Amino acid sequence: MPALRIRRRAPATLHEPWISRLRRRMGNEPRRTRLAVMCLRASVLAGLLACVALAPESSRLPVAIAAAAGLALLVMLSGSGLLRRDGAMSAQAAFAVAWLVAPFFLLLPLSGGATADETRDSSEAIADIADALVTEPAERQGMVEALLELEQKRVEDVMVPRSEIDGIDITSDWDEISGRLRDTPHTRMPLFDGDLDRVYGIVHMRLVANELASGRLTRERLREIATRREALFTPEGTTLYDQLLRFRRLRRRIAFVVDEYGDLQGLVTLEDILEEVVGEFTTQAAPQLGRIDVRADGSHVVPGALSLREINRRLGWKLPVDGPRTLSGLIVEQLESIPEPGAILRVGASVIEVLQVADNAVRTARIRQVPGEE
Repeated sequence: MPALRIRRRAPATLHEPWISRLRRRMGNEPRRTRLAVMCLRASVLAGLLACVALAPESSRLPVAIAAAAGLALLVMLSGSGLLRRDGAMSAQAAFAVAWLVAPFFLLLPLSGGATADETRDSSEAIADIADALVTEPAERQGMVEALLELEQKRVEDVMVPRSEIDGIDITSDWDEISGRLRDTPHTRMPLFDGDLDRVYGIVHMRLVANELASGRLTRERLREIATRREALFTPEGTTLYDQLLRFRRLRRRIAFVVDEYGDLQGLVTLEDILEEVVGEFTTQAAPQLGRIDVRADGSHVVPGALSLREINRRLGWKLPVDGPRTLSGLIVEQLESIPEPGAILRVGASVIEVLQVADNAVRTARIRQVPGEE
């Protein structure tokens, strides 16, 4: 018995099927849609100026306020993410915006890139409209600013300090080396001979995993793997932009930072530079050395070896970054001596109390922000 044909219900209004088809066309022609939104934005701005210039003196202010409110509404719709959310309110807002964009979309010529086979969902067109309505989304603007700042920041601003480099000493006991290789959370580790100033190279865990598991890995074989590619060194003062280009040109991910005397000062990775632009994106657990503990009174216990830029980025503070690189260095510079535990100093809006001192450096400090002060 043939299946019964389902009769489609007539649309509630004559406008709904037309605007729905138009939204699908917007989805298939994203470039044309964005141009239409730009025309809409320019028209609203032109209307705002015309209202202010041509309206009578008595009604000029109310007309200008009404025009500005219309422009602000468009920006708020896209900036708040309402057009990207699901729900009845989002659908109504998207329907209204599509009506506003429709005249400009229909007046523009057909986009050359659209084909009959493209079937983008109409919601993607609204997402394009949401992006185009805002002059520059905050997240995108922040990334652009971070990219420009790569030419001002140096490798020493983001490098892992020498004291925190997790490497393998080839002169250590073999059982200790094997244990480090098995337990390390890193995919790459430096291999050195007694001291970090004598670096062989980088050991990739993928190259040693099978031999380590089968018991065939030896000290000589480990040294051979590390020296397959010569260690990459970069001088202090190199900008992050230049280092990023160098990583790309040499197809490398890790470089050792050295000072003017050739002494190793730290290690910088491709991920360190990328995180300056997009923020933290690695899935590895944060190392204990970089952990910041929040106390009940609102203060923060911060490792002294943590960089000031990292502290500012994670906590939104404004500790000075034009001098010492780490919190320990800032404290020593301010006090002009190696402090004792319990020493208290004030830097801008931050009150810093030294908690632990070891090896002529501040290990941990408690920082409390003073409200209302910069």
